[in-house]
Amino acid sequence: MEFKRTSDSCFGNLADCPFAPNYVEVDDQEGGKLRMHYVDEGPKDGQLVVMIHGNPTWSYMWRKLIPVLAGKGYRAIAIDLIGSGRSDKPTKMTDYTIGRHEAWVKQAVFEEIGVKDAHFILHDWGGNIGLRAIADNQDKVSSIIMSNTGLANRDPNKLIKKMSRKGAGLMRAFQLWIRVNKGWKFWKTISKITLSEMPQADIDSYAAPYPDKSYLTGLRKFTQMLPTRNDNPILTENWQALQKLKDFEKPFLNLFSDKDQIAPRGYKSVRPAIPGTRDYDPIILKGGSHFLLEDIPEDYAREVIKFYESLKA
Repeated sequence: MEFKRTSDSCFGNLADCPFAPNYVEVDDQEGGKLRMHYVDEGPKDGQLVVMIHGNPTWSYMWRKLIPVLAGKGYRAIAIDLIGSGRSDKPTKMTDYTIGRHEAWVKQAVFEEIGVKDAHFILHDWGGNIGLRAIADNQDKVSSIIMSNTGLANRDPNKLIKKMSRKGAGLMRAFQLWIRVNKGWKFWKTISKITLSEMPQADIDSYAAPYPDKSYLTGLRKFTQMLPTRNDNPILTENWQALQKLKDFEKPFLNLFSDKDQIAPRGYKSVRPAIPGTRDYDPIILKGGSHFLLEDIPEDYAREVIKFYESLKA
């Protein structure tokens, strides 16, 4: 599998992100290896917190939460999905599937890093991929926080009566626009969606891993995998993961924002189907867009710590 590897020189001026890089290798599923990056901060013997981002972000999105977690004695790990951030970036659209992302996360997190007894925080596509990875590793997970994401699914035993999914029109238009615009300046998209005015240094930092459009393939492919049709295999794969997660009785908090433009009610896809969600009403933070860690990072961190501290009682 051919891939691009972003030069370390691209990361020399990241704003508010002083974290040292760490790497593991994962199978590219074609006989080769890919390098996956992760941040690892806080005491090595601290309770683990694993953060999984979505699209088009990378581990940089957790930069304001990581120091809070580390300061409270937690070991904070934030991965970069393959194709994103400091991780290797396969160059063909066909190199990416959600199934492959799931396999890469499982290998990196549970096998190579050796995560166990860990809290997980999931955002956007990180929710879909993370929940699927957790479904087969529930014994290694202590709790889940899911933010502005969901687990869209379809029972494969039910007949498809309508091919187009609700609200698919706008998503299909977005997919077409990305197919045409191979140089998608996603960092501008993030800054337009956020409700607060992002500093230019932060916008530039989001763009840093992608020195030219040839590095954007993985991000562009995520947009093409959005389930706009009921025959998208992601939906039945998610349904199968959801059946496994019906055994997950550990704490599961939905921590959303009130101005999310993407998945404002994504918590309904897991609650109350997953038992762990039933004791925790969704918390909807005020003033946050889809990228709530840009808009209300202090409020978000406060609720995360409050949740974790409550589990110690």
